Amino acid sequence: MSATTAQVWQPAESRWESLRYYSYYRLIVACGLAFIGRMLISDGNSADAWYGVVSGYLFAAVALLYFLRMSRAPFHWVVSTHIAVDILALSAMMYVGGGHKGGLPYMMMVVVAAGGLLGEGRLVYFYASLASVSVLVVQGLRALAIDTEAASDITAVGLICIGFFAVATVARLLATRALANERLAHQRGAALRRQVQVNEQVIADLHDGILVLDPDGVLLQANPKAAELLGDIPGSGIPLEVISPELADAVQQGGGQVRMNDGGSRVRVRTLRLGGQGDTIVYLEDLERIEREAQQIKLAALGRLTGSIAHEIRNPLAAISHASELLAEEKRAEMQSRLTRIIHDNTLRIDRMVRDVLELGRRDRATPETIPLLPFVRAFVDEQVAFEGLDPALVMLVGDMALPLRFDRIHLQQVLWNLIGNARRYASGAPGSVKVTIQSGDEGEVLLDVVDDGPGVPPEARAQIFEPFFTSDPRGTGLGLYIARELAQANGAQLELCDSRSGAHFRLVAKGIA
Repeated sequence: MSATTAQVWQPAESRWESLRYYSYYRLIVACGLAFIGRMLISDGNSADAWYGVVSGYLFAAVALLYFLRMSRAPFHWVVSTHIAVDILALSAMMYVGGGHKGGLPYMMMVVVAAGGLLGEGRLVYFYASLASVSVLVVQGLRALAIDTEAASDITAVGLICIGFFAVATVARLLATRALANERLAHQRGAALRRQVQVNEQVIADLHDGILVLDPDGVLLQANPKAAELLGDIPGSGIPLEVISPELADAVQQGGGQVRMNDGGSRVRVRTLRLGGQGDTIVYLEDLERIEREAQQIKLAALGRLTGSIAHEIRNPLAAISHASELLAEEKRAEMQSRLTRIIHDNTLRIDRMVRDVLELGRRDRATPETIPLLPFVRAFVDEQVAFEGLDPALVMLVGDMALPLRFDRIHLQQVLWNLIGNARRYASGAPGSVKVTIQSGDEGEVLLDVVDDGPGVPPEARAQIFEPFFTSDPRGTGLGLYIARELAQANGAQLELCDSRSGAHFRLVAKGIA
């Protein structure tokens, strides 16, 4: 994070600038008082005194402005010095310029208000007190030495002094509110700067290219990945059609796949139009990178699967090899029959495993078609019941006859074979112990639920239930649910294990047909 965003906000930082503007105001006032003094004062001695005071005030105004930021004193001391100079200078002008009737006390109220806005805490009441004492002293001195009628104006002077404190109170309230707003604005500004830095870093680290276009298709911003995909980008402010005509056409059409200039990378283009400003955000996905990553994932999965297959096949092969060796030496018919059965069972196990792996290899060759789901499932259940000689009442099928879905027919048969077969294996065997429900989801998808009344899936096994070669049945290969989920994903569907009070509950979520 940069130092500018990390620094702590202090009120005096912005007040120095306000004090500088106030110093300009003092300089203008001093020049104005020097100009109008000739029109207000006709007595020669008084005029000389007036110009002497104003000249001193003008010099003080220039000096205070010049040495404003050179002072190392605390801010409140500097402000107090400025306010005190103003009050004393205006008081001196009151003394030689006709007392409070000349309007100078009202200019002093401006000084008190400025002190309240610039000062801190209760200093504003000190400024009001200093102004009140100065006005009273000036009025007293004039009553004794110059104007004998000044004593009769003590009421008006008292009201002026009350006005000083009223202005000080209002100024302090306004200053408190201004400080709170300024502190809040600074905090929000710092938070916004931090958020902008985070957003810029996140966008820069994205694997996808990001372009921002104005309503006329002119490039406003691009992240490093976009520059890498597009080649050399001259800079912002250039129409996209100049940089890449193919990409500009894809953006105009709302998306698509494009090959970059000069046989570059293939990218998928997605657009997002911002309604308020009319700008367009263009996402560039590097298809070659996605394919490489997918290939690496496939190779890694294939490596794990191959290792697991080798391990799973080694066990039945060892049993077959050992049984065949014993069979060659065994003369008893009963033992020969037992060894032959061991060889046969393990051969069938290897055959099922090979068949399952071959079925898994078909996942990328899906040929979806529109299938009326309920009649298809009913025909499948009837065929399975007839083939294995089961009780027809074992499986209860309910659902909407009119719900179709897009799915590969052979894949759907394999998914149903695994789900209903597992449910039959672990169900109690009573009529209706396996329930197949077909219904529509909230977002138009088709839901196929297979629920049994068996012991269910143990909590410690739920995270591994779809892993290859994970099984609780010693006769199974552990590939059934794994293959079922892979085939479902190949058809744009999801196979899930749902929570259930009793038994296992599997749900196939497939896209419906509008």
